[in-house]
Amino acid sequence: MENDIVIDAKSLSKAYRIWESPSARLKSPLLEGAARLFPGNSMPHRSLSARAARGYRDFHALRDITFSVPRGGATGIIGRNGSGKSTLLQLIAGTLAPTAGSLEVEGRVSALLELGSGFNPEFTGRENVYLNGAIFGLTHAEMDAKFDEIAAFADIGEFLEQPVKTYSSGMMVRLAFSVGFSVRPDILIIDEALSVGDVFFQQKCFRKLHGMLEGGVTLLFVSHDMEAVRNLCEQVVLLDQGRMNFLGAPDETVSRYYALFGSRLAGSHTGADAPAAGGPAPPVERKAFVLAHNILGSAKSRHGDGRLEIAALSLENEHGAPSLRVEMTRVATIRILLRARDPIAEPSVGLNLYDRMANLVFAAGTRQLGVVLDPMAAGEERVVTFRLTCNLQPGEYTFSIEASEPSAEGPNFGFLHDKHEGLGPLAIHYESTHTWPFYGIARLPLEISV
Repeated sequence: MENDIVIDAKSLSKAYRIWESPSARLKSPLLEGAARLFPGNSMPHRSLSARAARGYRDFHALRDITFSVPRGGATGIIGRNGSGKSTLLQLIAGTLAPTAGSLEVEGRVSALLELGSGFNPEFTGRENVYLNGAIFGLTHAEMDAKFDEIAAFADIGEFLEQPVKTYSSGMMVRLAFSVGFSVRPDILIIDEALSVGDVFFQQKCFRKLHGMLEGGVTLLFVSHDMEAVRNLCEQVVLLDQGRMNFLGAPDETVSRYYALFGSRLAGSHTGADAPAAGGPAPPVERKAFVLAHNILGSAKSRHGDGRLEIAALSLENEHGAPSLRVEMTRVATIRILLRARDPIAEPSVGLNLYDRMANLVFAAGTRQLGVVLDPMAAGEERVVTFRLTCNLQPGEYTFSIEASEPSAEGPNFGFLHDKHEGLGPLAIHYESTHTWPFYGIARLPLEISV
């Protein structure tokens, strides 16, 4: 295998023998053994082989797959359920043997194929961390050095000391990813596991994955999330009924995926929210509404000098009801209660929006939009309202809100007084009778005429 190629598959195939009856499982191999006692073109050989073949049929999960993966690259594998994606990953991980063809894999492989597949359910999380380290050839001392990092990334608290059988699927995937990342593999295989964790953990994982790719780790990524595939991968394999339909750049391969299956995928959607109880929100001037529906407690972190404080924040959906669920292309209303601890000459408020892969989707505020806020005296309070048109792909997003004052360096720089990060998740859904999802991160204004 070439030095810069770590996975090389040539005419790779995997077939499973399906027996017609329990007795056929015993009889057919005996008949095949008897057939081998005669020359291949003889009548007894053909007759015995034909009788043996009547006892089973072969199901081909993969047929004639050929591709290679360069060192340090990210390769996506996409296709409908049953197309052979997981089988291909299991062959590369070494948990299955191919029926035909050749497969060369170079380096240590860490595979996240099924939740908890490498865990003993009776062991605690801590014990499973050391068990998995031993499986990868790491010493107890080496795992001692990594343990604090693993525990911090998993962030499941006291459950690390509880048996894994008591874990939720979210806790399981947190621990599995933490261990998988910590062993510093040469090849990391991920099969849909990222879809289980919450959006905050997903963002942390995507940041970690980008860092590992920059460090030379090779990634094989299976997902139905086409934006994640586009974001991470340099080449993508499209499988269809066990055969390789296409291998190429992410944009073209994803387009071919939609061309193959789009008509079947288009009909599914999450449905629309009914207007939430409580009716339209009270007028913006009433800070009591913002205080009553304050979501700042969900923030993951907060920092700043506190001279201009974000005291409360509420979010309303398109119906004017307090909600973190908004229909695509509709308006979300964010109300921010500001409180000045000191005199503030040029108060400013800004919003940052992130997708599940931790990409910054949009950032703007009063200065970018040319909205000038009057100076605030010490002790003064004010409600600032953002109305955000959610021209976003359906999915979950997080956001941050910050209060600052401008600096001479320009509208995107300032003196930070208060910032709340990791708010949400903001869920964008769609109703097919109103509009349809689109390709890409954001929906831009577009007019079409003929």
